[in-house]
Amino acid sequence: MSAGCAGADRLCYFHFKVLKPSARRDLSNRRMSERATVLGEQPSVFLNYSNEKPNTLECHSGGWHNEPNVTWSNQDGYSLPSLFNIFYKDDSGGFSVKSYLSPKPDSSIYSCLVRPDVSSLQDVKSYLYVLNLERTYEPKAASHLQKEIEWRLIHSSAADVILDQETAHSGLLLLDNGKRMRRGKLKDLPENAERFDFWSCVVGKEGFTSGSHYWVVDVTENRSWRLGAVKGSAKRQGNFTMAPQLGYWVLVWNNDHLKALSVQETNLSRRLKLSSVGIYLDYEGRLLSFYNADVGTHVYTFSNMEFTSGEKVFPLFLTLDMEKDLILWAQ
Repeated sequence: MSAGCAGADRLCYFHFKVLKPSARRDLSNRRMSERATVLGEQPSVFLNYSNEKPNTLECHSGGWHNEPNVTWSNQDGYSLPSLFNIFYKDDSGGFSVKSYLSPKPDSSIYSCLVRPDVSSLQDVKSYLYVLNLERTYEPKAASHLQKEIEWRLIHSSAADVILDQETAHSGLLLLDNGKRMRRGKLKDLPENAERFDFWSCVVGKEGFTSGSHYWVVDVTENRSWRLGAVKGSAKRQGNFTMAPQLGYWVLVWNNDHLKALSVQETNLSRRLKLSSVGIYLDYEGRLLSFYNADVGTHVYTFSNMEFTSGEKVFPLFLTLDMEKDLILWAQ
């Protein structure tokens, strides 16, 4: 990340890359040629004046293979419609864009996200430029602002996750219309290939095939839980190890100890006791991140998730506690 200020009004800018996934499949020579020229440039954002008053924000980026997509967002992470976009060929033969936005009095922080048309590309690189109109920041404060903006963008991807009774282990009790669960007594249920029959698990009703999604689970005083995600083709029945190579990306709390079930299990700080866990899936980025949802701090990230493009990825939940529920936050 870099930061700086310019002009008598002390206009400040902050910019950083937010998405840089690796290509997962072999590409043809033509696609490789496209990829070499599609990277684009870090955008710049300027505040234009009219009659000595702020008039419009201008976001400019060049060097794209095709006309890129531009998305403006305010300080709460909500998308804003641009006034208009101008596309033109630059000296290098690539495409440049100038996008304009009218700032509103209820927001002082804006972001401009520039990315290629991903429908024809498998190696996607995007740039986010964050601009603050109010005040200057020391480097430490600038880093704090970056984290604040990232946290707001994560919250803007909130998903309404509901537990799927058809996949729930026979010893799980689901309550509150699929928003609460605890371990209970075993019961007779119809046979179902999608149902977990060894692990005390359940998945969300909706599987995700694109985009970014964020959900939060209240785990207060629950003594044994597992949270994360599972790909649609992963094994569900029988006794098996939950691991990334089998399509499971899972964080575990048991016996007052927190760990991530990575390829080689990762033990996390014993001082880290969570009361609410935020889980953020970036499908195209193939990332699954866990956060302390109460304070917005990062706990762990699984990267390079392996699944077939378009395959569903489901939120995953497990509990062995018969007294304290896992509760999905309303989004």
